[in-house]
Amino acid sequence: MASRLRIGTALLGATAALAFSALPASADVVIRPDRGGQEDGLRVHLVNGTHHHEQGTSVIKLRIEDDAERSNVLTYCVELPTPLEDRDALKEVPWDKHPNPNTKFKVNAGKVLWILTNSYPGQSMDKVQAKFGKQFDKKETIAATQAAIWHFSDEAELDPDKNNADVVKLYERLVKDATANEIKEQPKPTLDVEPASQSGKSGEKIGPFKVTTTASEVKLTANLPEGVTITDAQGNPLAVQKQGDKLAVQAAGEKVSEFFVNVPANAPTGNASFKLSAEAELAIGRLFVAHNKDKDDVAQSLVVAQPQKAKVEKEAKADWKLEVKPSEPTTPSSTQPSATTTTTPPATTSTTPANPAPGGSGDDDLASTGASILWPLIGGLVLVGGGAAALFMVRRKKAGA
Repeated sequence: MASRLRIGTALLGATAALAFSALPASADVVIRPDRGGQEDGLRVHLVNGTHHHEQGTSVIKLRIEDDAERSNVLTYCVELPTPLEDRDALKEVPWDKHPNPNTKFKVNAGKVLWILTNSYPGQSMDKVQAKFGKQFDKKETIAATQAAIWHFSDEAELDPDKNNADVVKLYERLVKDATANEIKEQPKPTLDVEPASQSGKSGEKIGPFKVTTTASEVKLTANLPEGVTITDAQGNPLAVQKQGDKLAVQAAGEKVSEFFVNVPANAPTGNASFKLSAEAELAIGRLFVAHNKDKDDVAQSLVVAQPQKAKVEKEAKADWKLEVKPSEPTTPSSTQPSATTTTTPPATTSTTPANPAPGGSGDDDLASTGASILWPLIGGLVLVGGGAAALFMVRRKKAGA
């Protein structure tokens, strides 16, 4: 069932999107041995049926894989006598999926849980000593606790003649007082985002990206181009609060379980990558198993002895394209334009004589002054003709007299 969660977002700039490798469908916690600083207890002599053997004890320290903070998980062994190798990777399985078909762990899981919650490191040494006696030191407590767990998982007994007397005393007390604690179903620390990738167009809200987790809060870190935002289903941007040189975005009011990538209109083709991370608690008693295929699939089983926050991560991405619409050709209008009168100013007329002036070179490159000599010539001829006619009439009158 999807958990409703609060998404906190850190926007790490508006640069090119980061490239992330793909994660499996479910980002489960994986733990590996981490020998540095491991706390050892005293060695113990065990009797298992007719088999007598000596076994070392310790609070086994494991490291959560891919955790930048290198968080450690403290565990005890519930698989005797299977050695744990440094390269083993352990994954969580339900209590009833313990890989050893002959183990008593499945029927005694409640008593193992009681021991884990009442002894070290589930409780501080001060509280353990206050409950069971101040004479027990840490090494004795670790030895007695591990031996008591093996008693309920593998029916092993401490040899009273070959072990430290205080270890035997505390072991017997733990075995006697152990009651079947209720085993509550505890979800595995998981985080999923579906789908891992979505595409869209500029001007769209890309999503939803649906988040499913067992954690109560999810942090989302993203690399977003300028103008691109993370929003809820209604398109409301998540409120931004400045935190140093980063931007933190948190949902306002009601928690959300999905988010969208809002790309503004006309945004250039681009993409955004984001990483979701969450912390979930690995409670006391959670069972982790390592399968060693090199040894006929023999499995080592460990139980968490101290609550620990585990980080789980998931990555996703979005991309979009800017669709450029081709320009539409201009089409003639279906209506006739109204008649308009266009007045064209008269052009200046330049008249050039058909024949070049006498003595000219015959070229047409003489400059035009804009006036013609034809009209003065005609006027002169008219005047001459008029004068001749008047002279003729005067002479005629004189002759008649």
